Amino acid sequence: MRKILLGLLLVSSIVNVNAQFITKDYTQISVYIDPTITDNGFQIGGEIQKIMHWGYASIGASTYNGFIVSYTDLIGTLGINFNLFNNDVVRYYNGFRLGLIWRETSPFPAVGGVLGFDIRLSKFYSKPQILIGARLWTDYREDQKNQFYGDSNGYKKGLITNNPLLQENGAIVVSMSW
Repeated sequence: MRKILLGLLLVSSIVNVNAQFITKDYTQISVYIDPTITDNGFQIGGEIQKIMHWGYASIGASTYNGFIVSYTDLIGTLGINFNLFNNDVVRYYNGFRLGLIWRETSPFPAVGGVLGFDIRLSKFYSKPQILIGARLWTDYREDQKNQFYGDSNGYKKGLITNNPLLQENGAIVVSMSW
């Protein structure tokens, strides 16, 4: 977890040298598909974000039924967003995630970090605006314990860490803002 926090801090420090905050506040609704979980399917979710000139806050939910014991999550995120090199077409963001994951009827805590970007496809003055993007996140998840997997062999090892309580994900995000 310490590596994730240090990574987020390092990325924020590097990009802030050439970054500017978002100039307009707006609301954005997103749908995302995460094909990285297992070979049995994908995770699908939705969220609403309030994007402000200094940062963003979001609340979202997702579900996945491809495991023996399916799950649903409710995650909130708080972070910063910025443009690089005076380009307001692409919004970059990073933040901290906190939420609950339900397996069967039991809730489990999750905490992590997220990095992502959105590219505006429509003209800036058009309402609503259509965006497409990608995001990566890693969560420390209590539901990853042996209770659901039997041992540490029941999940895919990550690119960043082999900790059985960390889950790495990536998603394609389609959004509409106004």
